Amino acid sequence: MGHVIAVSGKGGVGKTTLCGLLIQYLCESGKCPVLAVDADANANLNEVLGVEPEITLGELREEIERAGVDSRYQIPSGMTKQAYLEMRLSDAIAEEDDYDLMVMGRTQGQGCYCFVNGLVQTQVQKLQSQYPYIVVDNEAGMEHISRGILPMMEVAILVSDCSRRGVQAAGRIAKLMK
Repeated sequence: MGHVIAVSGKGGVGKTTLCGLLIQYLCESGKCPVLAVDADANANLNEVLGVEPEITLGELREEIERAGVDSRYQIPSGMTKQAYLEMRLSDAIAEEDDYDLMVMGRTQGQGCYCFVNGLVQTQVQKLQSQYPYIVVDNEAGMEHISRGILPMMEVAILVSDCSRRGVQAAGRIAKLMK
């Protein structure tokens, strides 16, 4: 069972950079393969890692939602949306030599993360046995923790700058996790 490490904190304090360095360290230490998860609607862990994902979970959700309405998005006849989703989920994982990357991507409207959060949570639980480590780069704030997206999280790294707001944000996240 893979160890889930979640990185959280206020925006702009270096969470994504720290995730990239942690992934590099784990890979160089022979702890591979690592599953890197960018659980931020404003995803950029892929840029830190130098990987371009084929499709994000959010884009996959949009593709399925538009199937049947927009001719550019088609689900093969005789296949349910759920079966198509299961088939395409592997496309949302960019495979590299030492790590794989899964990107949550955009929301399903202003502030609504329900479906993509569920996909991230389900995929992390499903894939956890295939990776010794899963490193999750969370969006700024407490949303992912409060939404219960990482029920199997073993380690939380709370990143802060030296500002009062940064330390307070880390404190609020720590209290929420208890």
